[in-house]
Amino acid sequence: MNAAGAGRSGWARKAGGWSLLLVGLAGCVLPVIPGIPLMLAGLLVLARDYVWARKAVRYVKRKAVAVRRRTRTKAMARGIASREAAAAQREQV
Repeated sequence: MNAAGAGRSGWARKAGGWSLLLVGLAGCVLPVIPGIPLMLAGLLVLARDYVWARKAVRYVKRKAVAVRRRTRTKAMARGIASREAAAAQREQV
């Protein structure tokens, strides 16, 4: 692709990313628009051109992994507790 085409696609990508980010922000206030998914999509698009967006995406990924680990640990603890309760109940019968 020539240099002029590359500039236009970069401009369109940035405009699309900013649009997604702004609509996502509006979606956090308005109940009709899904705000967080649109904001994340905007950050992913902008991460190609901006360092701050790459840092934000990395931060969100780290937080998502931490939440997943926490919920998985809690679910495992609940599963163990319920199995122990079921075993205790069987011993009583």
